[in-house]
Amino acid sequence: MQIHLSEVLGLEENTAKTYTAPLSFDTFDCFGRICPVKRKEPVTLSLLHKKGKKLFITAEVHVLLGLPCDRCLREVQVPLDFVSEFEVDMNQTDEERVRNLEEAAFIEGYTLDVDRLVCGEMLVHMPMKVLCSEDCKGLDEGHGTTSGHSDSGADEEALDPRMAVIRDIFQKANSNGDKEV
Repeated sequence: MQIHLSEVLGLEENTAKTYTAPLSFDTFDCFGRICPVKRKEPVTLSLLHKKGKKLFITAEVHVLLGLPCDRCLREVQVPLDFVSEFEVDMNQTDEERVRNLEEAAFIEGYTLDVDRLVCGEMLVHMPMKVLCSEDCKGLDEGHGTTSGHSDSGADEEALDPRMAVIRDIFQKANSNGDKEV
């Protein structure tokens, strides 16, 4: 959804206007991983016309993402609930706002793009590490399956075939009374 800021700037100073804006995206690009949006609530935006052409923007966001566990890659549902606040000086040009603030990412001319605002803020509020559980063991080496959940009947101790000769030497040494090799 796009909001035309000229509508808010036409209000008297220190007057706010509230919007409820639906989000249009169903997936989210989380640092190169496309993750499903499991639940999203309309964003509540409050735009306060301050003195002159200055705006104070408050956005309340509630989104539930399906993110991969950092250890085993199973999908974990991660709630992102946050409030973000921005102060924007509309007297500045788009280029000046780019140099001074981050708002240029979601404001073009006198148009505020709600989806771009929310996506940028979701990246900021993303947890540093996503785990399905604190004791997640991750993936089994060599199998690419979740530890302890191997679907194949593969031997748990996968050995590089190039190391078989060395393994045989140690096995022979151990069977001969632990003689030094």
